[in-house]
Amino acid sequence: MILKRIKLIDFRNYGIQELELNRKFNFIFGNNGHGKTNILEAVSFVTFGKSFLGSPDQDCVKFEKEEFILDSVFENEIGNDYHIALNYNLSSKKKVYQLNKEKVSRFSTDVFGKFPVVFFSPHSLNITYGNPSERRRFFDILISQTSKVYLDLLKDLNRLLKQKNALLKSNATERNYPEKDFRYLLNSFNQGLAGVSVDILYRRLEFLKEFQSYFERNFRNLQKNEDSPTIKYYSEIFEGLGIEADEVLNMEKENFTEKVKGYFRLRENEEIARGLSLIGPQRDDFIFSLKKSNHFENQFELKNFASQGEHKTFVIGLKLAEFYYILDKIGSSPILLLDDLLSELDSERVFMIISHLKDFGQIILTSVDSVYNEKFREIFNGNEISYIKISNGKLSYEKS
Repeated sequence: MILKRIKLIDFRNYGIQELELNRKFNFIFGNNGHGKTNILEAVSFVTFGKSFLGSPDQDCVKFEKEEFILDSVFENEIGNDYHIALNYNLSSKKKVYQLNKEKVSRFSTDVFGKFPVVFFSPHSLNITYGNPSERRRFFDILISQTSKVYLDLLKDLNRLLKQKNALLKSNATERNYPEKDFRYLLNSFNQGLAGVSVDILYRRLEFLKEFQSYFERNFRNLQKNEDSPTIKYYSEIFEGLGIEADEVLNMEKENFTEKVKGYFRLRENEEIARGLSLIGPQRDDFIFSLKKSNHFENQFELKNFASQGEHKTFVIGLKLAEFYYILDKIGSSPILLLDDLLSELDSERVFMIISHLKDFGQIILTSVDSVYNEKFREIFNGNEISYIKISNGKLSYEKS
């Protein structure tokens, strides 16, 4: 997939700005605060439906303006163009998408996943540093880009959780239902949640079993030593049932589902007392570990003991693995958006990363300076690279 152009109108610090992109490598540089990241954020809106930084929609409207407009053109592997336009209005607080000039009724069905993109930014370090929700979000987006079934399961999970939590909260404060009716409704939600939870757990475990090899390979390419990374899946459901995650895929799904339904029933009174759902895949975690090649002790958890450089290398490895996983699954090369990738890395890691850039499809990379230009010229031919300088929301194309 190629992003040919994108036009920003009243988005962040931009008035009207159109960007024509190179099919291979785009190096966007300039001082902090001048709008480099805003361009990548605009791409996330037209492909993901939201800011990859998690920013509220209204924060992206230029000061003293009423709406922002994004207009983009993508090209697929066989040369077909796709025109995606987005209009967000502050007053209505609604986003309106158009695909090839036709209004999009359901973004998740008509757009999401069809224009694959892999993002890296300093915010991505929350995947390893942050709480479990950051890790779930990373993997949920990755799996959803390659599986509409999984995306639908997440929607079902969120819908059932919303209904169940409303019931639990209502019972705790108002007691709108007789006890018998309340228990019947709660059991109905738990039966549905148990089934959806099992499907999500199986798909996450199957994904992780396959993804681990992608990750290990890309992690090794970022370093000269032989540090060994591991990703393991944690669920309170497994712990409550006394089952190891590795055992689940070998169990009969119907048998495992019955066990999960029993665990929901076991925790029912506790959830009623708390007025809140306490179990399910919405509370699970992915545990990252690392074993140093020059140590003999067991692996250590990345979150608690790794250096900043190890965190960043781990996340870059995840993102590159994400690229190859999506490429293999859907047969379309994701656009690689790299925001401030090279900062705070030692020169050895920087040059190992740069040396692999040629292996990818279209890349948009931002940096505060152009210190790596000579290295880029060693990898890309003159017509394969564009140098774009950003200053105060205005861009200029520099000679290579």
